[in-house]
Amino acid sequence: MLALSVVLDHLGGGNADHLVGGRLAVQLFYVISGFLISYVLTATDHYQGAVGKFYANRFLRLFPIYLAVAAMTLLAHALSGGAFFRFYEALPFSAELFLILSNIFIMGQDWLMFFGIEHATLAFTGSFAHSEVPLYHGLLVPQAWTLGVEMSFYLVAPFVLGSPRRLLALLAASLALRGVLIATGIGLSDPWTYRFFPTELALFLIGSLSHQVLLPRYRAWTQKAKRLPELGTALLVAYCIAHFSVGINPTVRDGLAVLLFAALLPLAFLFQSRHRLDKAIGELSYPIYICHSLVIMFFSWLLDEVNVHQPMLFSALVITGCIGFSALLNGLIADPVERLRSRLRTDARGADDGAQAPAAGGRQRPAAAAQPLGSIRRVP
Repeated sequence: MLALSVVLDHLGGGNADHLVGGRLAVQLFYVISGFLISYVLTATDHYQGAVGKFYANRFLRLFPIYLAVAAMTLLAHALSGGAFFRFYEALPFSAELFLILSNIFIMGQDWLMFFGIEHATLAFTGSFAHSEVPLYHGLLVPQAWTLGVEMSFYLVAPFVLGSPRRLLALLAASLALRGVLIATGIGLSDPWTYRFFPTELALFLIGSLSHQVLLPRYRAWTQKAKRLPELGTALLVAYCIAHFSVGINPTVRDGLAVLLFAALLPLAFLFQSRHRLDKAIGELSYPIYICHSLVIMFFSWLLDEVNVHQPMLFSALVITGCIGFSALLNGLIADPVERLRSRLRTDARGADDGAQAPAAGGRQRPAAAAQPLGSIRRVP
């Protein structure tokens, strides 16, 4: 539902105010990311003492589908007359290099939103809007700037999530920085509202706390109230549908939505562990998010008249196309790569088990798996 919120937002017109909207959807993705990364780092022993394998696993999760869609988009631009390539001709070399590297490696696409062209040179302008040429027009997958933010989360996560003190200190610092930016007026306008990694880090850490603090409690409560996960998930779905009907200040509404989402996310996690169909549906969210600009481009070329005269039909075709294309991307790319990721997790666990050598006197340290699910591993 969050991925489709972004698709509808990018379709524009009367679609932007459906579900939760594009901006809030992105920020809720950050919360989900914090929850899941906390889960794999603190509640499993897949990556204990194997940070490199954690990074490799995240690389394999993000890059194969991204690079496939970026390559297909490049081909589509080549077949469409080459306007995309002519855009680069108007750029200084430094901007060309910035765009090319960020298109390949993803990292930096979020920072690109704070740069522009001034007097024919690349400069930090504070906003992509303050530019002689909008640099984001040179991105193959324009929405992938959020992956740059995600990758920044991944860089710090192994060194923060296992320590409650570090997690809470960093959360406080991120919230304080957002408060300062809002007080000075900087944090009230795009791109500072949801593209600035240091302030968005708070959302990732809120998701991590949702996992570490709430999930164990919900697990216990679910033993008595068996249908609690179904109820929590139903509430999330209902809220996603009714978000724009909540008649309060939009900023307050979005803040409350983040808190509600963080509070109910553990129940959605438990719900998905019970229902394989829900997991299969969830697997479509990342490829939908990555491919939707390409799908919109394709249908705009193919059915421009439908887009102009029958926008609802056009939106339905785009959404159907995104879902079908995403299923294809999963089948051809994500599923084979998942087998490699699974081996990485197994190898990491095996290496960790091997490291648990018996101490002096033949006594062996307890395995990491004995840690209760959802609890915080305390680091010396």
